[in-house]
Order: sequence, then structure tokens, then C-alpha cells
Amino acid sequence: MKTLKIAALFVTLFITPAWLLAGNQDQKQTEDKNQTELQQPTEQQLQPETQHVGSILESITEGKYIYLKLDDMGEKIWIATYPAFLGGEVAVGDQVQYAGGVEMTGFESEALDKTFDRILFITKIKKVDAPQLKDFEHVPADNYHSQYVKQGKKDEISIPARGEVEKAENGKNIEEIFTDAEKLKDSEVIVRAKVMKISKNILGKNWLTLQDGTGNPPDNKLSATTLETANMGDIVSIKGTLKTNVTLGAGYVYRVLIEDATIIK
Repeated sequence: MKTLKIAALFVTLFITPAWLLAGNQDQKQTEDKNQTELQQPTEQQLQPETQHVGSILESITEGKYIYLKLDDMGEKIWIATYPAFLGGEVAVGDQVQYAGGVEMTGFESEALDKTFDRILFITKIKKVDAPQLKDFEHVPADNYHSQYVKQGKKDEISIPARGEVEKAENGKNIEEIFTDAEKLKDSEVIVRAKVMKISKNILGKNWLTLQDGTGNPPDNKLSATTLETANMGDIVSIKGTLKTNVTLGAGYVYRVLIEDATIIK
């Protein structure tokens, strides 16, 4: 079985990975990687991506994923994604809009007992007539999906005002971390901030999106990976190793990321 080769590993989402369904250990590991790409918000979209519209010729749902055979301007192509991204149920004849994706060739799915000569794993997709996406917890925070994220749970947590969150003792605020990122690279940092979002059990870790009221967009929010957990809206102090220009696959990159963070009192 061939595993997914990703340039730079989620240059670089929902949207990280090689996708394989259930089966042997290799399949489990690559499925976990894929979930990072599907769920993890991005800090920067590297370049505009061509938008495609395809008509569904065939649809197969297996486990968490839906496989669609599309007719895209006469080209027949298989894609796979999470059903929630589509914004509703789909059927043969429906049209979907999509962009980007990670391509695999000779992909063998034991769950479907099928080998795909070529398949795209997509995070940026929806039904053409879908008014909104329903699963806001797992929508990538990229430009393509931003209109849906703004309508979802993200807005229920208020962004802290400057000065609202006190800087941790011997710590840095988010503005300072971005300003001094290259100097702080690979060193341990402490930051105190509000948890704006948490994505759990991705690559065996929880991913926190943090803001403290400092910095200017897009450098006003910071992501951190941790084995610990917190609630959305919590103000926490974390300590971890600062990494820069972390690539996750499919055109996504984190300018700054705190890895292996612990929540400190």
C-alpha cells in the first residue's frame, strides 16, 4: 500500500497527512495525520487556488469519509472528504465546489475493497447550493471557509481586548512572540492567553488557538499543541517550544507554533 507523500511534512489543513482508512497500523497513523489537515486552522494561505465545480456521478460513504466520483468539465475524478464539509446530504447529480487537495495515486482502500488510480483528499469543499456548513467544530479557518466559520461557534468566544489578559511572569505576549519569532525559535516560551478554539486528538495531541488582545491580524492568534486540555474561553498559561514556519501539507503553513506545551498554574 502506498502512503501519502506530502511536500514539506496541514510547503506544508482540514485541513498534515496521508489518508488511509481502517486496517493495519500504517492506515491508522496516516488517517490520524489526515485529521490534522481537516481540522486544524491555518495561519496563512500561501497562494490562491483554482476553484472547481463538479457534478456527482457516484457517492460512497464509509466510516467518517465520503468518496465522490465527479465530472469536472468532462474529466472524471475521485475525491474524498468529511461529509460535514458539504453542508448537507448529497446525491448523484448534485454539484460541489472545491479547491486544493492532496493527491494520491494507486491508493488502496481496504474498507471499500477498491484501488483508486488517482484520488484527491479535499478539505475545501461544499455543495454549490449549501447555505452554510453544519459542523463548525471541524471547519478549517482558511479564506475559503471563513464565511462559514464566522457564522459558527467561533464568534461565541469574545476576543480579549488589549490589556485584558495579564502577561505571564517571565513570559511573552503574542505580539512579542511574533515580533521576536526568529530569536525565540526552538527555545522555551511562556504565554498567557484565552483559549479561542480547541481541536482534540489530532496526531495524538490537542491543538489550542490562543489570543491575548495583542498583535495585529493575522499575527494576533497563536496555535499550540499539548497533551493536556482546556475549555474554550479559559485563560491559561502555557509553556512549550516555539517553532517557526511549520508546514502541514496541502498549501498550509504556521508562521509560529508552540509545540509540546504544558499548562502551568
